[in-house]
Amino acid sequence: MPTNPNFQPAGEFSGRFVAGLAALLSITGGLAYGLFRQSLIDGLSLTAAGAVAIINFHWLEVVVLRVVQPDSPQFDRGSVLRIFGRMALFGVLMAALLWVPRVDSIGVALGFSSLVVALIVEGIRWGRAGGG
Repeated sequence: MPTNPNFQPAGEFSGRFVAGLAALLSITGGLAYGLFRQSLIDGLSLTAAGAVAIINFHWLEVVVLRVVQPDSPQFDRGSVLRIFGRMALFGVLMAALLWVPRVDSIGVALGFSSLVVALIVEGIRWGRAGGG
């Protein structure tokens, strides 16, 4: 067994890879979209939505790993706060769409899609490596 703490066996799902790829897609997509639309706020809308999606994904991953345990689920205060934190973060983003007139809704949709694309890529990689 390797001693590298970042070692990921070939057949295991990697949340770190998903978050990294989604961040890369959000940043490059935000730059490209901002240049295409010739608006900094449009590019920032995409990048901020991608960041919110990545944070939500990470918090959900932590909650699932804590709560869904075969031996003893750890449904503690931290898990509950993360669940409510995810909902509050998503609610703030949706409220910003309504109240801030310059937030680009297409950029927000594309930002959330960056996480979906990263999950699809990781699912394909995981399936090819023999995961499942």
